[in-house]
Amino acid sequence: MLNPSSLYGVGNIGSSGFGLYVHVPFCVKKCSYCAFNVSHNGLHLQGDYFKALKAEVLHYLTNGPFELHGAGFDTIYFGGGTPSLVDPLLIADFLASTPHADDAEVSIEVNPESVRKELFASYVDSGITRVSIGVQSFDDKVLQYYGRTHDMAGAERAIELAVRTEGLAVGIDLVYGSDVEDDKSWSKTVSKATSLAKGISHVSAYALGIEQRTKLHYDKAQSQSEDILSERYLMASEAFEGCGLQNYEISNWARPDGRSRHNLNYWRWGDYLGVGLGAHSHFGRSRWWNGPSLKGYLADVQIKGTGFLAGEELTDTQVEAERLMLALRIQGGLSEKELRSWVSRVDGEDLLGLFEVADGRASLKPRGRLVADGVFRALSI
Repeated sequence: MLNPSSLYGVGNIGSSGFGLYVHVPFCVKKCSYCAFNVSHNGLHLQGDYFKALKAEVLHYLTNGPFELHGAGFDTIYFGGGTPSLVDPLLIADFLASTPHADDAEVSIEVNPESVRKELFASYVDSGITRVSIGVQSFDDKVLQYYGRTHDMAGAERAIELAVRTEGLAVGIDLVYGSDVEDDKSWSKTVSKATSLAKGISHVSAYALGIEQRTKLHYDKAQSQSEDILSERYLMASEAFEGCGLQNYEISNWARPDGRSRHNLNYWRWGDYLGVGLGAHSHFGRSRWWNGPSLKGYLADVQIKGTGFLAGEELTDTQVEAERLMLALRIQGGLSEKELRSWVSRVDGEDLLGLFEVADGRASLKPRGRLVADGVFRALSI
């Protein structure tokens, strides 16, 4: 294993805070589109796993580079997998042993089928401030295609329970573009989401991608055409913004006080520690990642304190390119001066029409967001 003092470069290039990502790999079953590191038969190891998570955090706090000065982590995010499958006492114990600021944003992903009123109450008691509910669709046909274990009614019930929980901000995740989804189906999902907008503060909507080693990939499934995906996106964006949810990142809409601080730290090229199997970390010019095996992770942490598998040091050119790519994704990600500097490098004045500028900050217009990757390629030639 590389010596931490040699691997980790100068931190905080992108932001002034530290985020902590906690990967919880347990699932009842793997969804048809899922390419994440998950385990659908390892829940009996949850106690050992959380013991290892605490040990890995401690390792990085005492051996660098995340030597926290002050209150601790600014954001903590439990992702998965299905974190809501885990005994909430394990979540509470982890948070009690992990230094974080009094005003830290603490988020957890939940699946509708595993929630109950008492679960949300226990989350608030342990310090969790926001939940992200994996709805994906309000069409049962689409949910079956994705291999989800909940239906539309279950999703509505989960959202209702979460919204009624005092002290908890509520967001939902959606996925669009499967080949069993038509315009009517997506319109139904968007309409249901907007009807719930008074109670929720955040919506994520991602175009379906068919990734390798997923069930959809093996089944030779197809997502919708780029033209259809574009129209689905624009329809959703107009609807969400019409009910007070502002687009602050290409695939994310929120109320002004409902934006994900944890994810904004990623998009602003900030520093974050990832613990758990397959988790990624970033500090300064360095990034590294853990191995994908559950039993391997448990053994590695016991032997060497972390699940570290490999890492890399980024060049100045890579840093510049990645910061541009991420800045294009977020509202006001570039200053007007930065935008004009990038445009002048490639003689790309025609690209300026894809941007809007407010208070000296530049953002891609809705149709510009659809071609953000192309804009990045054009500016970074």
